[in-house]
Amino acid sequence: MSTAYHPQTDGQTEVMNRLLGNMFRSVVGDNIKSWDSKLPQVEFAHNHAKNRSLGFSPFQVIYGIVPRGPLDLTVVPDLTRMHGAAKDFVESLQETHSAARENLQLSAVRYKTAADRHRREVLFAPGDMVWVYLTRDRLPAHEYNKLKSRKIGPVKILEVINPNAYRLDLPASIKTANVFNVKYLSPFHGDNDNQDSEANLLLHGET
Repeated sequence: MSTAYHPQTDGQTEVMNRLLGNMFRSVVGDNIKSWDSKLPQVEFAHNHAKNRSLGFSPFQVIYGIVPRGPLDLTVVPDLTRMHGAAKDFVESLQETHSAARENLQLSAVRYKTAADRHRREVLFAPGDMVWVYLTRDRLPAHEYNKLKSRKIGPVKILEVINPNAYRLDLPASIKTANVFNVKYLSPFHGDNDNQDSEANLLLHGET
């Protein structure tokens, strides 16, 4: 289960939906309503596709074998694929999982390294003044408007919960939890109205 307006909490499903959408888009062409007749074709392609991060197809990670294709259905079957010792099968599956886990770890390191190039660490202390960005889920439905400013400040930091979470002294007019992630905060440097005028900021106490 994921919370409203936070699809990133269900990222695996979101990635799969996007992947299947791209695959269906490439096979249905102009006959969009024929998507259900393409399910076997898309399923076959997905089961054989090697995942870039895993290094294996998802089917192989789960079942330990590559699904059989048309070329495997020959007159003389490959008995080694059909009949194998249970011990050998389990060991093969464990080796696949181990290799997939290592590939995922390496992939995560690569993604983190790429993301860290554009990430900056911001640390605040109690008493610091900051600008606060209010996301849609923090505003009542009757108050939300796309053209209404969502940045308020200056707001004082009351408590540092951890480097990613801060408790703020919000104005009484803001009816939401006073704990914010650091990505929604930006430093307040004195009178910087001119600097942030393009963001349509609300000053402390403005309604």
